[in-house]
This record gives sequence, C-alpha cells and structure tokens, in this order.
Amino acid sequence: MPFATHVELLIYLFITLAMLCIGMSASVADMVALLRERQRALRALIANVLVPPVVALGLIWLFPIGDAAATVLLLLAFAPGGINAVQFSTKSPGQLPAAGGLLILLSVIGLVTAPVAAKWLLPSDATITIPLGYLMFRIFVLVGAPLAIGMIVRALAPGVAERLYKPAMIVSTLAFIASVVLSLDLRQDAAGALGAPTLLALLLFILILMATGWLLGGPEPGYRQVLAVTTNLRNVGLVYVLIDDCCAEPRYVTAVLAFMAIMVPANLVLTVVCGILRKRQA
Repeated sequence: MPFATHVELLIYLFITLAMLCIGMSASVADMVALLRERQRALRALIANVLVPPVVALGLIWLFPIGDAAATVLLLLAFAPGGINAVQFSTKSPGQLPAAGGLLILLSVIGLVTAPVAAKWLLPSDATITIPLGYLMFRIFVLVGAPLAIGMIVRALAPGVAERLYKPAMIVSTLAFIASVVLSLDLRQDAAGALGAPTLLALLLFILILMATGWLLGGPEPGYRQVLAVTTNLRNVGLVYVLIDDCCAEPRYVTAVLAFMAIMVPANLVLTVVCGILRKRQA
C-alpha cells in the first residue's frame, strides 16, 4: 500500500502479533473442526464468494460511479480474505479458532478468484503480472509463521502462552490504531476525491456484506460477529497489488484507499455495539 515505511511496519506488527495470539489460543484441530462443519463452511463461502459480486453489480447499476471505482468495487467483491479482519474478528470471545480458520481459507480462495477477476476486469491493454510467489511469501511471513509459532508455544509452554497473550494482543491493537491514525490524512484525501455517490456505494457495499455475514452466521452471536467482519473486510492489499502492477491511473488507488477509510470505522462501530450487547446480556 502507498503508506510511509513506519506505517507499513506498524501494520505488519499488528498482523503478526494478532496471528501469534490466535496460535496461542487455538490449535490446528480447532480451526479444522470449524471448516469440517459443512453448514458453517457453506454459509461462509456463500457470504464471502457468491454474494459480494452480486451486491457490487447491483450497486454499480444503481449509482453513477466512475469506471475506475466500479472496477475496484468488483475486484474487492472477488477478493475475500482481508488480513485486516483479524483486528476485529479476534474481539469476539471464544471465536479465535473461527477467526483463524476463516482467514486462512478465504485468503487462499482470494489468491485464485481475485487474479482471475483482474484478467477480466482491468483494461484490456494492461499487462498484468501477478506476483503469486511474492504474495504467498508475505502470507507465510505475516500469517502462517506467527500462527505456527503461537501454536508451538501453546503446546510446549501453555503457561507462557497464557501470560503472553494479553500483552501481545494489546500491542497488536495499539499498532493497528497507530497505523490508522498516521495514515488518516491519506485515506481522508482519497475519500474526499471521490463523489458522494461513489462513497455511498462503497459504504452500502460494506454494510450489506456485514449484514449478510451476520444473517448467515447462524444462531451463535459470537460467530455471527466474526462472519460479519470477515465478510465485509475484503482483501484490499491484494487488490492494490493487482491494480498497482498494471494501472498508472491514480483513480484506482484512490478508490482502494477510500474503501479503507470507510471500512475501519464501520467495523469499529460493529465491534463496540457487539461488546455493549454482550455486557448487557451478561
């Protein structure tokens, strides 16, 4: 992403520590067990893979948004597995295995669906070179390695894992907040450069996918929250790589950054509301 180096480092720190915390709280068996529940897995795939393109096409038909923004919206629809989701999906108590399992599953799916969609959606004269090896390496370093380390610590020294979890999650959250604050001007400028119809379309895309994840999450409120977050937080990093590789037109990047500017406060509100409701029920 077009952020300053210190902002990128903060993003990497937040993702790495969040995945470490998931590893220290959930085993491979825990995450695989979730994916083996056919009904849950099917509903997650419907929410993340089938519904988003339909919603995006409907919004493009309803709102007078530019070609570049429409292309980005469709690419986001085909790109599940946003790593930023771990900041919000890990805030649902008892749902860390679900958060980790969904992130890995949807990230793998996004590495297939988004590049295929890019070949179809991006300008025909664009030469698209998809750095799959680079993307897989980044996923391994940021997601796979810290997840595995966390699981090893949990297996060999559960007491250490229990003591490390809270401070690691606090540092992860602070790094996320700092990265958002330090990149706020860039995101706001991008949002301001788009017209009101485009911003409204992006907001409705987020809210509709959030509602879709919630409705398809089943009877358990905690998992509903995880699926709502995971569904609407698309893989903006992957979309940025695809458009940055072939499209010199700055409107594409502006649309991606504007989406990021909207998705963070929307999911923050959802997380706070769910936390308040849990306390009232308790």
